[in-house]
Amino acid sequence: MTTTNRTGRRGDADRPAGLAQTRYGAFSDDGSEYRITDPRTPRPWVNVIANPRLGLVVSQSGSGFTWIDNAQLAVVTRWQQDLTQDSSGKFLYLRDADSGAVWSLSPAPVWAPYQRFECRHGLGYTTFVSEAAGIAARWTLFVPVADTVELWRVELSNRTDRPRNLEICAYLEWNCGVAPSPRREFTKLFLENEFDPSRRAVFARNHMWEVPSQRYGHWNTDFPYVAALACTDEVHSAQGDRTAFSGRYGDLRSPQALGEETWTPQFGRHGDPIAALRSRIALAPGANHVLGYALAVASGRREAEALLERTARTAAIERSLEDARDAWRARLAAHRVRTPDATVDLLANDWLRYQAIASRLWGRCGYYQQSGAYGFRDQLQDSQVWLTIEPARCREQIHLHAAHQFADGSVYHWWHPLSEQGHVTTMSDDLLWLPFVTASYLRETGALDVLADPAPYLDDPEARPLSDHVLRAFRRVFARTSARGLPHIGAGDWNDGLSAVGLAGRGESVWLAHFLAGLLAEWAGIWGRAGRDDLASEFAARREALVTAVNAHAWDGEWYLRATLDDGSLLGSATNRVARIFLNAQTWAVLADVAPPERAARCMAAVREHLVTEAGPLLLAPAFDAPIPAIGYITRYAPGLRENGGVYTHAATWAIAAACKVRDAELVGRLLTAINPTGKDPDRYWAEPYVLPGNVDGPASPHHGRGGWTWYTGSAAWLHRIVAEWVLGVRPEWEGLRIDPCLPPGWDRAEMTRPFRGHRYRVVIERSDDPHAPAGARVTLDGAALAGNLVPSPSGPAALHDVHVRYR
Repeated sequence: MTTTNRTGRRGDADRPAGLAQTRYGAFSDDGSEYRITDPRTPRPWVNVIANPRLGLVVSQSGSGFTWIDNAQLAVVTRWQQDLTQDSSGKFLYLRDADSGAVWSLSPAPVWAPYQRFECRHGLGYTTFVSEAAGIAARWTLFVPVADTVELWRVELSNRTDRPRNLEICAYLEWNCGVAPSPRREFTKLFLENEFDPSRRAVFARNHMWEVPSQRYGHWNTDFPYVAALACTDEVHSAQGDRTAFSGRYGDLRSPQALGEETWTPQFGRHGDPIAALRSRIALAPGANHVLGYALAVASGRREAEALLERTARTAAIERSLEDARDAWRARLAAHRVRTPDATVDLLANDWLRYQAIASRLWGRCGYYQQSGAYGFRDQLQDSQVWLTIEPARCREQIHLHAAHQFADGSVYHWWHPLSEQGHVTTMSDDLLWLPFVTASYLRETGALDVLADPAPYLDDPEARPLSDHVLRAFRRVFARTSARGLPHIGAGDWNDGLSAVGLAGRGESVWLAHFLAGLLAEWAGIWGRAGRDDLASEFAARREALVTAVNAHAWDGEWYLRATLDDGSLLGSATNRVARIFLNAQTWAVLADVAPPERAARCMAAVREHLVTEAGPLLLAPAFDAPIPAIGYITRYAPGLRENGGVYTHAATWAIAAACKVRDAELVGRLLTAINPTGKDPDRYWAEPYVLPGNVDGPASPHHGRGGWTWYTGSAAWLHRIVAEWVLGVRPEWEGLRIDPCLPPGWDRAEMTRPFRGHRYRVVIERSDDPHAPAGARVTLDGAALAGNLVPSPSGPAALHDVHVRYR
């Protein structure tokens, strides 16, 4: 018999494997929510909620912040990163006016005991469900599909048999500028707030933005937005000064103002600006009351007022919430997988893409990093998440990055929207991700006309076709090549921490050589299809020479070197005491077809022997144990942390692809399980179980297996792609979809639905149990057997196609 608990979920005995309740919470049955029942998680477990312009981060305690357009330069509400207390942000207080008891609708800031508590992190919203003193509450935070407003829906229910007189108070501190903002005594000198009773709203603006003006210099420009917090209910009291609210030497656990019948409002330009709105609610026994709040941000006061007029109404909030949830469901619906592992399904179908879109592309923000900037390589890679669902968005991202390239082919390492300030470096790989992602777009869509898309250069306003931008990126790399034929590493390649290996212009990158070799093969084919036979021939010849050079100079005997330093010394060699082997130098030798079969087998064997751990594949081993200035800041991390001997999840996803390519199904399953966050011991792992971390501590750390730097990691988009294209093996190619699965042991069947070039495909993959069946995949398309494992590119009117695969 199916059992239910008080949250309406099935008992653990009936739940899919891997989704069972831990001491802190569990997934909903369909995997679309993570429901935290103990708010004292090992580290803040958060949600990143965003539309293309405005977003918020909220933790299970209720802490967090809101931004618009740039999560570092335009942070609306003040927040302090404190992963131990996690009690800074926007809050709702509830007070029993008769008894004087005070609690908050999220655990922070009061941390009062609840009779019931859940924090439900979902796709595009977070809901706090609580019950205290006989009052049940549901507080949902979300952002609409497009409007620059954060909306709260609040429902209160009187579960007692007596009337209740309640006071609800919303509280936040204004930042309205750059974050973090530690110099509050200085920055508050420029902030201004005002209460408008007719709109039940507090408005805020900042007369000084710490982004300099080209014309008027530093500290001499306005924050380009006006913000407002409004309530749908009548506001009986409002306060605009922090000290007046909390009391002198008071704190947010027990603010003085909540116990005062009358408030003396302090607004204007001479306080410590906050927004506190108090409303009174009378609830009969068994009665419910719904109200809402809107945190609106717009370009000016009138625009903010108009936004509040449209959104700060309970009916509008209800509609917006349903629209936002529907939008996420629709966005992720077209490409789905079904495997024997329910946790892989919920990650691949929902959480990984949600993480990539909300946190990396739209928010460019997480709890561990308020970036706000576009990384040239970072968001380009992330944009590949759009390829199967909204490929036009990937094309837009390609165009955006092409416009942040210089005429000599170099690019910003990162740049900030709003200010357009960028960081110029001699990093050697950034610029090559433009041709990489363009090639991915071309394989998915077949739309060669993208090469004609015009974009200017940063130092040349004349728009040039994308093909010109791509070619200039390649030409710059070609010019930065050693006498041995290997590319220079400059101030670092994909691994930023190798920041000094090639500063003198002589160090070489073996990983970059692999990466470039793969691109040369890809673009030799693209140039040929584009009618540029001269470039096709040139790129094919360059690839052949590069592969020869790598295998002549970068093979260390059992694996590939990682780099050479400016003085010619080796990095990633068996002769080194530390950092003897690097993961990416092996996996990309396989992925780019640089390693001959015998060497591919040996370097992947070295990966298994030296790098694979229960927590995933290490980026390098052994870890550096002392700073080495000639190598870079990677050596300054504590051993086992992040790139220095930790599991760097981004690179770990590539290791899964390489294992698939060499047909090592056991290693595929082992790595996929190792980096899957859902089944970890939370008190060891610490990090959220529903999104990927940027890194996990390696064995040189006393906390081996501890996750960190969650949400803001490029691994989310990559793991989704690798599960779809390498584990299930449905890969787009010029001529169609290549079907080449490498299912982990124990997976006898998997399914996928995905669009491709205007058509839809339903793919069923089954493992053959016939020992006499030929190796490889036998494929039928709409019932007809294919000669090989390539499903040809579709033609004719859009249709649904059935693909059946049996493989051994």
